[in-house]
Parts: sequence; structure tokens; C-alpha cells
Amino acid sequence: MSSASLIASSALVLVVTAFIARWIRSWCRLRHIPGPPIASLSAAWMLQKLCTGDFNEALIQVAETHGPLARIGPNDLLCTDPDTLRRVAGARSVYIKGDFYETGRVVPGYNNIVSERDETKHKALRAAMAGGYLGRETGSLAGIEACLDRQLRAFIALIETKYISEPGTIRPLDFAIKSQFFALDVISELSFGRAFGFLVEDRDLYDYVKINESAIPVMNTIQAIPWITNALYSWPLRLGLPSTGDKVGLGRLMGLAKHYVDERFGPGAKVGQDMLQAFINGGMSHEDLIQHMFVQIVAGSITIAAAIRHTFLALISTPTAYSALQAEIDVNIASGKISSPTITEAEAHNLVYLQAVIHEGLRMWPPATGLGSKQVPPEGDFICGFRVPGGTQVATNFMGIMRLKSIWGEDANVFRPERWVEADDAQRQRMASVLDLAFGSGKYQCLGKRVAMMELDKVFVELLRRFDFALTDPVHPIKSFGGNFWVGSDMWLRVTCRSPTPVANRGALSGSETCSPTTLAGHPREEKDG
Repeated sequence: MSSASLIASSALVLVVTAFIARWIRSWCRLRHIPGPPIASLSAAWMLQKLCTGDFNEALIQVAETHGPLARIGPNDLLCTDPDTLRRVAGARSVYIKGDFYETGRVVPGYNNIVSERDETKHKALRAAMAGGYLGRETGSLAGIEACLDRQLRAFIALIETKYISEPGTIRPLDFAIKSQFFALDVISELSFGRAFGFLVEDRDLYDYVKINESAIPVMNTIQAIPWITNALYSWPLRLGLPSTGDKVGLGRLMGLAKHYVDERFGPGAKVGQDMLQAFINGGMSHEDLIQHMFVQIVAGSITIAAAIRHTFLALISTPTAYSALQAEIDVNIASGKISSPTITEAEAHNLVYLQAVIHEGLRMWPPATGLGSKQVPPEGDFICGFRVPGGTQVATNFMGIMRLKSIWGEDANVFRPERWVEADDAQRQRMASVLDLAFGSGKYQCLGKRVAMMELDKVFVELLRRFDFALTDPVHPIKSFGGNFWVGSDMWLRVTCRSPTPVANRGALSGSETCSPTTLAGHPREEKDG
């Protein structure tokens, strides 16, 4: 063998040996913590579950099989203990954001509220953005509520105009995509003072929804292997990423965000009454604003649309809950406790069963289900009785904690709003504290929680006071895919106007609260019954 061949062979042996040694060391660090056997060896287990859309159900099963702390990757643990998760995210916690958050970066070299892992910088960003969610530039929270009401009226007008079915004729409504349109128009008006117009146009502008949904499997892959993010942002791969010059998809929304931000700077700069202006007044830079407005549009629409979609599907599929909520709405309208044309946030908080439905929907299907991993401090920690070395990534099992029988009862896998009504004060408070984890907690709690809850407070009342809904295909009610976020399509509903005639023991609806079907021409899927 020549000296060159010998050197090459020796080098190869050294590389392989180093790789095996590193692999064994990685496996040994967490070998004492249970989990799916293959998960301890590589990210293949997570990748397989993420790419099939079964990730959330798989995490529930992991918790049921292996307990409150389980290993789901070479350096990844899954925590299903609410107390631990609150401690990890507490204001004084020495944990920091984990590698998972690297996947939230939008522009190479720049971090945003999601991807920023430096605790000091993250805190400063939250402080700069907080005013926008408190309504400082929109006339307080009342301005935010007025915006929601405008988009609700647009949503209702769309249904009345194009999607009311009548005897002998069905005009199916894909509630999955329309709820996404509603969420996009709400968050865009709140952000920029003007809605994108998805509801008015009744179409997928810029193919945003279509392209965003197709990107979810890619996002899921990156979630399991965060270092891929750095590779994607290197040349030449970054040339294929969305950019502000794109005409469709995520890049188009990024371009719109840049356009609206640019309007607020330079000669003739405009001053708005919206979240963007609040962020400017909070001291955010031009580049930061472009990133954050884009992130806000994407995250603030896909999550609330999922919450609306899943809760509404559960309602329609549970006749007792559907009837009970509609009855509560009717009685409170009849007694003057619900305003017209739109319920107020304060009024919604007094509807006991409505709040139970909202809470139960969020419990069954948390809107954001990414791992949200936090990094164990260098000195390590004890979690659920296990010694965990520093640098380990500890993920949140959002779905798992919402199905714990120790919290929710033996029927934890069942959509049953009554659990919130039947519980005593102590149990209800305990359930509410766990449910809050759906929005994160402590220093990582979602800034948009109040706005999201306000949307949920209103949308179900305004739809059910005017319309009746039924699935057109109960056997296949929806196409759904879960990963970081839920995406859904083909949730086809038959919508009819509710009768204004008083219903015994349920109060009455005045004509102003019932729907008024108008022009129905041009519906793309009009069909005749039979």
C-alpha cells in the first residue's frame, strides 16, 4: 500500500471512529430517560412523524407510554408536566430558548421575536412590541375590538352573498379556507390599518394560503433538524427562499410588509393608528419592523384560523354542544344581554357556555404545537426525577398536557365543554392554568393572546346567531395536517339562514340578527340536491 493510500485510510478510520465516539457519547448522556428506542439514535423518529402529519398524536402516545419526561431525539426531551413547563419559562428561569427557535428566522443575519435566543435582546423586543397588543395606537383595546367587528361583518356578508343554501340547492362553504381569510384580514388591518382583502375578493390572494400550506412539511423537517436553517441561509440555497420581490406566496406577504413599513419612513412619511405605528414608537428599527410584521401576519393568522376551524368542527360534530351554545346565544339576545350587530368582548365573557366551548376547543387542539424547546442551563437540572445534563433541549408537549387524565378526567380525549361548567372553582382554576400553557407562559407567553381570545369571543356568536351549519360529508369532514402549526382544507359546510321565529324556551332573534341572503350568482361550486 502506498503512503498516500495509507494516510487516506488512516484518516477515514479516524473520522469514522470520531463519529462513532461522538454518537455513543450523545446516546449515553440521556440513556437513563425512557422514550421510543429509535429516537435515541437519530432524528429519524421525529422526521417520520412530522412528515406524515401524525406528530401531535405521536407525542400524546409518547407521554402515555413513557411518562412526563421522554427522550424523542439524541439531545431532545419531551416534557408533559405543567409545573415543570411553567418553571422553565418563569421570569427568573435560567433556561434560554433552544435550537428549535433558530427555525423562526426570516432574514439571514437578523433575529426576530421568535428566533432571538439572547434573553436580554428578547426582553427588549417584547417591550417594544407590547404597546401594539394593548392598543396604544388604535385607541386602546376598543380600537382593536372595532377592527374585529369590521372583519366579522365582512365575513358574514360573504356568507350571506354567496354561500346560503336553500331547499333543492346547496352552495357549499369551505370553512377551513374562509376562516383563514378572516384571520388574515383581521391581522392585516390590526397591523397596517387596512385589510388585505381576502374576504372581499373571496379568493386566495397571491396564492398565499396554498403556498403556505405546502411549506408546512418543509417547516416540519427543519423543526426536527434545526441546523438545516443555517444551511438554507447559505449561498446558493438562500436564492430559493421567499423574498420581497416575489409575486406570490410568503415572499409576496414579505413584500407587502416592507411596502407598509417603507411608507412610515423617509420624506412624506405617514403616521398610522395601528400596530405598526405602535412598534415604531416602541423604538423598533426599519429592518426589525419588516421581519416582525411578516412574522405577525403568518403566525397571527394560521394559529387563530386553526382555533376557529377546530372548535367549530367540534361544535358541528357534537349536537348537544351546538344546541346548548345556540340556546345560550338566543336567550341572551332576547334578554338584551348581547348587542347588535356585534357582541362585545365584555358581553361574551358573561356567556358561561360560550367560554366553556372556547376553552375546550383550545384544549383539544392547541393552535401552535411546535416543540418550543428550551435549553437546559450548563449546570444541568432535575426534571421529573431525572438528572438532565446542560445543553439538553426540553420540548413542550402541548397536545400531551391537554390530554392528561389527571387534569381533565377519564374523558380527556373527548370534546365536552360541560367539564368547564361542572368543575368547582378550584378545579376550574387548575384547568385554566394548564390551558394557559397553550399560549406559552412566563417570559415566553404569546403577546397576541388577548387579541386571539377576543376573536374567539366574537366569531362563534356572530355565526350561530344568524346561520345554521351542517357538514356536507360527515365521513370526511376535513383534511388536516399537524406539525408546527395545523393546516386544514376541505371543511365543506351547508349553511342556511336561521328562522327569525321565536323558539320555545330559547328566546327569539330579531330580524337584524338573522341573515339576509343576497345575490348568489357566480358561486364556483353551486350544486343541486339529488
